[in-house]
Amino acid sequence: MVIPINYHGGKVNTERTAGLVLPVDTIRARLNQDPEFLLTARFWYCDIRFFIGEDPYFMRIENGKVDHFQQGTQGFEPYSINIGGPAEVWKKMMVRWPRPFYHDWFAASFHHEFTLGGDLESVYAYYYSIRRINAIMREAVTELHTA
Repeated sequence: MVIPINYHGGKVNTERTAGLVLPVDTIRARLNQDPEFLLTARFWYCDIRFFIGEDPYFMRIENGKVDHFQQGTQGFEPYSINIGGPAEVWKKMMVRWPRPFYHDWFAASFHHEFTLGGDLESVYAYYYSIRRINAIMREAVTELHTA
């Protein structure tokens, strides 16, 4: 067994903690079929970075549709909106009926260790679209974990 060594000679922890995983294909497909999202997101062009602990996700919205949604990074993905926080906060948010201030990314950014930032003008202009992303994400995650 080979034990990875970092640049400074120390061992590298290659084990990932069991965290929350977003079903990106399901979320993309549902958003692109959701009448409420399609109506509120029309004309929107945006790149969003989600992070769950150390795990990044990138979503590209072009003309109101999710063009691309991926887990992980090549290191060059652009983003103008940044949404995320620790996995523990995400887990409390991604339940069917979240407690107060875990129900919305904006509320969580004020009351918990959570970030909603970047191009706030776009965030506020398309706030209902962002709320719909959250709702669809929550539905997909709860279905994945209850199946």
